Amino acid sequence: MPALHLFSRRTILAGDDLQLPSLAWGLLNCLQLFVLLPILLYSPLLHILSDDGDGNDTKDAPMLDKDSYSFNSSLHTDLNESVFVTSRNLQTDDCTTKSPCNTRPKYQYLILLSHLIATSIYFAISLHIERCIFHTSSIGTPTMNIEARMKPLSSLIEFKLTYWNGCNLLLLGVAVTLTILDFVNNNQQQEDGDYDGGYIIESCDTFPMYWYVAWFLLLSTQTFQAIFAMTSLISIWRIQPINSLNQQSTNEEYHHSYEVDNVHHRAMMHEAEELWRTRCEGCCRILAVSTCFLFGGRGIVSTSSNNNSKFNLYGDISRALADYFADFGVLDVVPSDVGLGIVVLRHMQAQRRLVAKREALHQLGYGSSRPGSRLDLTRVEDDAAVNNTAGLNRRTLFFRWRNTATVEDTPSSPLRQSTSSNNNNPESPSRANEEYQSFSRVVLSPLISLDASAIIEGAHFARHQLAIYTWILYYYEYPITGSLRLIGRALRQQMNCADATAYSPNRQERIVGDNFLHIHEATMLAHAGLQKADIAYATFEAGFYETPYCIIIDRQWKTVVLSIRGSLTLEDCVVDVLLDPCPLDSSGEQFGFDGAGQYCHGGVFGCTRWLYDDLERHKILDTLLLGEYAKYRDYTLRIVGHSLGAGIGVILSLMLRNKFPSLRCLCYSPPGGLLTWELATSCSHFVNSFVLDSDIVPRLSLNNMESLRDEVLNLIARVKLSKYDISKRIFWQGLCGEVELGDLDYLIQQNEDLLYPAESTPDSDFLQQLRRFEAMQQNRRTTRGISREISLYPPGNIIHLVKTGQSRSCTHNLSNCITCGASNSGAEYTPVRKENDDFNEIEISPTLWTDHFPNRVCNALEKVAEKFDTGMTFDTVSNSNEVV
Repeated sequence: MPALHLFSRRTILAGDDLQLPSLAWGLLNCLQLFVLLPILLYSPLLHILSDDGDGNDTKDAPMLDKDSYSFNSSLHTDLNESVFVTSRNLQTDDCTTKSPCNTRPKYQYLILLSHLIATSIYFAISLHIERCIFHTSSIGTPTMNIEARMKPLSSLIEFKLTYWNGCNLLLLGVAVTLTILDFVNNNQQQEDGDYDGGYIIESCDTFPMYWYVAWFLLLSTQTFQAIFAMTSLISIWRIQPINSLNQQSTNEEYHHSYEVDNVHHRAMMHEAEELWRTRCEGCCRILAVSTCFLFGGRGIVSTSSNNNSKFNLYGDISRALADYFADFGVLDVVPSDVGLGIVVLRHMQAQRRLVAKREALHQLGYGSSRPGSRLDLTRVEDDAAVNNTAGLNRRTLFFRWRNTATVEDTPSSPLRQSTSSNNNNPESPSRANEEYQSFSRVVLSPLISLDASAIIEGAHFARHQLAIYTWILYYYEYPITGSLRLIGRALRQQMNCADATAYSPNRQERIVGDNFLHIHEATMLAHAGLQKADIAYATFEAGFYETPYCIIIDRQWKTVVLSIRGSLTLEDCVVDVLLDPCPLDSSGEQFGFDGAGQYCHGGVFGCTRWLYDDLERHKILDTLLLGEYAKYRDYTLRIVGHSLGAGIGVILSLMLRNKFPSLRCLCYSPPGGLLTWELATSCSHFVNSFVLDSDIVPRLSLNNMESLRDEVLNLIARVKLSKYDISKRIFWQGLCGEVELGDLDYLIQQNEDLLYPAESTPDSDFLQQLRRFEAMQQNRRTTRGISREISLYPPGNIIHLVKTGQSRSCTHNLSNCITCGASNSGAEYTPVRKENDDFNEIEISPTLWTDHFPNRVCNALEKVAEKFDTGMTFDTVSNSNEVV
């Protein structure tokens, strides 16, 4: 930071980004200079020193020549020829048995040696250039002492990409020319029968084999360096050059230009939205075609010619992205700066949580944790002092950020108000006055029937939400043994002759959208351990709003299960980004729930309407559960779904609740921006949601994303070390380690070494840019109206599986190392009841996305359920759920 300018063009790299690349190029130059070139120089130098003045090796046997034989009689011609042939054979045998064998003139060795010496000088100077680049880029911090490194770096890089790369091309051209001429001469002289050697290669092995390997490696690395420099130069020259007058403008001129641009601010928004819409559409089309429509996308490609449909599909996300990055040009940041801020933010989040925990435990009489000990969230309930505290029995402490200056910690003022309140003062950095505040939440216990029933029910039906994902998820879980598992299951099915159906004897009516191999049905049965008779109906056809779902008969629990698939195709992703809230007033009147003044996710509501209409068209649920002749009249209805399917299931439950009073909905990893506060909390008596640790989807909302962006930018302004020093401290000391469960005192000291205190951040050009950016973002939010004021939350009664431990076995450590901490192998989870506004911060974690995988949620729930399995029967679970 700021971006490096080369040839009057702005690049995506900052000056302090060149430390690691220069280190890598320096290591490559060391390999060439100290390993390859000594090998190449030794052999020709040895031949030159061992040759006589005529260039012939004195140690070799004397050469036999045809002219040495004179015969005066024609009768001896045959003898002459035979002796000559014998002499040539002796010469060949001598060449093959002696090393080195030299028929090469001395000047050819001198040419080769001169080229290698020139190449050595080039790499020695290249190593010095890389050292200068590394030293210069290490000066200062990302926001301080910029002038001391930017101009020298620009000059060095421009010289390296042009003149010095030209020298490399010249040396490479000479080496390639020598090699080509050698091959040509070798072939020509062998045809003429008069071979006297080439520059590099000859018929008898002048140099050992490793010399030729080193020669090939040297040419390969030189070629790679030349191609990389040329492509970089071409990429830079394709960038539109910056007007030099704009670079030299004063602060007054900058502010004046900003005011002029701000006058046309709204007029330019349409262009920005159109730009983001084009980018989103192009990205989806490329993904669809490149994956051969394996993950959908045919609908995206087929509607690409309709401008109106394109704008409707990508209108919400294009407006959100245009707002999110609006006036981002005010900030001179590069991608590596953002990555640095995210890495530092992870450590700051861990510090805030652990500091708040230590202070809260100290106030409760528990004392502070010992340095280096694991901070187990479940340890709170084990302490007598805490258990004797009113209201904290069977509870543990958790923490969320609150702006202490503006937000009251009361249920009546949910966190949705804190974002707007915090930005009323653009002169102070976002979250400057914020800290984590503790709150108590109930830890589920296997001794409480209500808790045990919730966990057991969630673990049992988690397999049903996996079933509708079919073969793509199945082969992800079992990439090697998946085919064998399916074949074995098919054989068992044939042997058992289990071909009965629950709803219709005609498979074509029962299974819709499957292929001729019935692979969807086979994997659906394998996921949940079902039989064909358990499938009442399934459709795998997918589109923009058409969502695959299946209806399963669970005879063990006497339940009809409606399982809805989550996001899997590109069309599902497009639905996910239909962000504008949809009013539920008319739907509430139609289906008998309180929807007055309530909103939900627009894309999820569109899918729910299609699914409801499809159910009404087929009347499958009515036939199975309602009426005097219903086959499963005494069964209950469960609606289960993961991610997008969970959101659809909640809204569908609101629509079907009056028709099926015993209906319950189980949501796995539901979307965070789903329902308004009143509706999200009022459905908790029949909706259970399960969230796995750091899953980002239940935390995704526009407010949370903006908070993440603002805090990352503010942390960049506080960094007081170079990026290289930070990478040594964080990456080399375990970027993917268990920061959240680490040593608090060490973490505090590490963060103090990395960052300036928030109240004493030194003034810089970037900090001034950040103030202007925050003011412009606040102005943008006020122009969006009600669509930006509505806050949406995850639904129902939320059970959060919090990671409270990690197995330290070799297998688990190896798995975490290979996946850079993204694996949850050996993780220990504790179920905790959370409120709907507890997921108000996006947690930076290696498992940010992988915790959202449906198989991981299922496996984690099943492991937790093993501890809660106290022999409860189905009737006990049903009665406990009715109490809720």
